[in-house]
Amino acid sequence: RRDGMTSVADLLSNPLAVIDALFAPRAREGGAPPPEWGERAHFIQALGLEDEENFSKIPCLNDVELAESVAPFSLVRYRCLVQDVFEPELYSLTMQEQDADGQGAPRFLTTKYRESPPDVLPGKILKDLGREGLSQRGAYYCVPLPGETAWARAVASAGGLTPRGAAAAKSSNGTPPTSKRPRQDEDIDMALPPPPAAPAE
Repeated sequence: RRDGMTSVADLLSNPLAVIDALFAPRAREGGAPPPEWGERAHFIQALGLEDEENFSKIPCLNDVELAESVAPFSLVRYRCLVQDVFEPELYSLTMQEQDADGQGAPRFLTTKYRESPPDVLPGKILKDLGREGLSQRGAYYCVPLPGETAWARAVASAGGLTPRGAAAAKSSNGTPPTSKRPRQDEDIDMALPPPPAAPAE
């Protein structure tokens, strides 16, 4: 457990519940909640993502045969190439849940990181807040890395590559990796050789 509020298992298996729990205090402050409420910083701190090696602890879609085998709504990562960037889209970031008969105090819900509004209890309805509840998000079309070899996939799956694609700074025994070929200390003279001397007459 890295954080007093949630465990690493909760962050990986049910991240939306963690996001809702972080959102709830801000929703009770009055008025429409802000578009950011510290959820990104919370996940970075709780999962230790300041250290790139910890990214390997998050399940990767590249390592499974079928994406359907991954638990729905769990936290995953994906090594890919961004092939296209679509126009930013507007969506309802914040909605209001209230009793169907209009009784009772309403409460705010967030649809952030979701493709559809959250489920509501029986007898409740969701109310759109109009412009006040709108926000903007980007959409990307991603494809698997073209030409990725089997050995590169194996190294990435084992955590030997950081999320930025760079090789790990140290080998398994803690020593810096060495080059395949030793480098000469002296500079190599790249000047062209002198032309051959003219034959004596």
